[in-house]
Amino acid sequence: MRIPSERLAFWFLRLNGFLTIPNFIVHPEGPRDDGAYPQQTDVDVLGVRFPFRAENRRRPMPDHPLFMAERRRPMVVLSEVKTGQCGLNGPWTDPERQNMQKVLCAGGFRPAGQVEEIARALYGHGVWQDESLVIHIVCFGNRHNSGLARSHPSVPQLIWHQEVLPFVYRRFDEYKLEKQMHHQWDEDARQLFEAAGQVANADDFVASVEVVDKL
Repeated sequence: MRIPSERLAFWFLRLNGFLTIPNFIVHPEGPRDDGAYPQQTDVDVLGVRFPFRAENRRRPMPDHPLFMAERRRPMVVLSEVKTGQCGLNGPWTDPERQNMQKVLCAGGFRPAGQVEEIARALYGHGVWQDESLVIHIVCFGNRHNSGLARSHPSVPQLIWHQEVLPFVYRRFDEYKLEKQMHHQWDEDARQLFEAAGQVANADDFVASVEVVDKL
């Protein structure tokens, strides 16, 4: 099957207990010199996960270790999704454009007086945290980016065939009976579930899924 990269990231986060908003658009705060109001940028998938998340009390579903490690604070994830090498677009690395501040204000995660401090941390390191909240930039892609690892070592790089698809397979394979009633899911998730049920192992599942930019 073929699945758009942003939809796969969306479902990976959703299966890990995130409340998700795809294509969280950053709108302009005023006109350009020519009077136009162009879109500034967008967060591919914005997600919020709460620390007491637990799905299936009888047979708990383990989430990805990146998220299971945070057990005391809500986590906000700003996702950058690629079909090739992981990376951050210019809007998330150029403080002068102030797109990070616009996302933080629109999301309302912290009071306005903290926005500049949080934005500086996210521009510089990709993560901000205090005693009650964590905000993380997370990259999805097909290949690890060593340059990004050097410049932003705190930004997780989730590789489709190494992290994301194996997790999706395990969730659908180990909990196939619990997840079999899913007519409310969209077509992408239904196809992922069906593909997981047609193969013998995670490697075959990964090989059967092509992650594309758009269909």
